[in-house]
Amino acid sequence: MLRDVSFSLAPGEALGVVGESGAGKTTLLHLALGLLEPAEGAVRLDSAPWSGVPERDRRPRRARMQAVFQDPQASLPPHRTGWEILAEPLEIQGRGTPASRREAAAHMAARVKFPEGALAQRPAVWSGGLAQRLCLARALMLEPALLVLDEPFSALDPTLASHLRALLLDLKAEGLALLMASHDRRSVAALCDRTLALPRRSGCGQDEAKRGVPV
Repeated sequence: MLRDVSFSLAPGEALGVVGESGAGKTTLLHLALGLLEPAEGAVRLDSAPWSGVPERDRRPRRARMQAVFQDPQASLPPHRTGWEILAEPLEIQGRGTPASRREAAAHMAARVKFPEGALAQRPAVWSGGLAQRLCLARALMLEPALLVLDEPFSALDPTLASHLRALLLDLKAEGLALLMASHDRRSVAALCDRTLALPRRSGCGQDEAKRGVPV
């Protein structure tokens, strides 16, 4: 259970959520994403209510907030190719043509170092690292304002983890806000402007922080 947790994020800021297993890190991310509703308090996105809002009203704004979950394989549709997975967010939002969506998918795959040849394959044949990079690419296709990351480095070897840190730093410099739960203290230190520590079980944490646009 989470109590007395309060934070805000401005464009280009990153908040690291740390704590032992069971402290509520993933629960906090799910509350931010609107996958869970708070029993008390509220979540706001772009200064407007986000929690307690009907999904039909939230859906047009979901492109502003995207996520990369801890288990990349479980979050990818097993029957779709990489091309289809990356094009789907643009299709749902009605953006572009089939040709422009494919071009955007190739560009994003290259940016996260996902081999273009593997885009014709389905998730079952990918390594955990490849699946994680594809999930990141999918999350970035809609150019969100906030990227929520749950243990983004857990499936990556040191080289790929270093590349991901560099990419996230570039995205921060472009104005992307990051909310990241991670046990990787090196990555938290490298990426995050502030840290929110959640004690185990009590779930109480308070960010001492400068204020910005609430998420």
